[in-house]
Amino acid sequence: MCGRYSLKEAPDVLKSHFQLNTFLNIQPRYNIAPTQLAPIVTKDKTDRKLSMLKWGFFSREQTNPSSKNYLINLRAETLLENHSLRKTFPNRRCLVLADGFYEWKKEYNKKQPYRIHLAINNVFAFAGILDEGSLTNFNQRKQNKFVIITTEALTSISHIHKRMPVILKRENYASWLDDDPKLAFLALKSCAGFGLRSYKVSPMLGNTEHDSPDLLNKYSDTQLSLF
Repeated sequence: MCGRYSLKEAPDVLKSHFQLNTFLNIQPRYNIAPTQLAPIVTKDKTDRKLSMLKWGFFSREQTNPSSKNYLINLRAETLLENHSLRKTFPNRRCLVLADGFYEWKKEYNKKQPYRIHLAINNVFAFAGILDEGSLTNFNQRKQNKFVIITTEALTSISHIHKRMPVILKRENYASWLDDDPKLAFLALKSCAGFGLRSYKVSPMLGNTEHDSPDLLNKYSDTQLSLF
């Protein structure tokens, strides 16, 4: 799964990488968590549009809106089997901007967070899906939501977690946003060739209010023993 991620790149880098004509004043984020607003890119006629949407939503099958069973990830393998997403999938794809993500692994009877990033350490995009409300109420920011699509983890990080977010290749951004569903599903497999690196980070990541650059620092077992 993917429960936290980061986006620290400068606005000009993001604007160039995602080929955006306009841009929002996005501040660096080191600990993006579910229910928080985060930047995503959609296709608006001929141009790509950057918006701030809330991460996570209740699926149509969720009968108890107060439940903690909140959808933040969606498996790529079962995407077409999900009744609430299947019919509108062609119009609900988005790019979720990121430059790294975090997963927890049980070590020493505690959960140790790891930061995972591309070997080239560049910005990239997760494959994302919009909530249906984001289509009909796109100008009402509080109603706009998205989830991140996941797939089986690459061998290089499978010892940390068996799942990972789908990281799209840059050349497949257009296919994910613009083309028909068949080509979009082929793009979901594009993360298979990526080289990923991982390292331990501070347990302070677990505090959603802690959002500072120190979360990117490597964390040693000596430091871990102090918690």
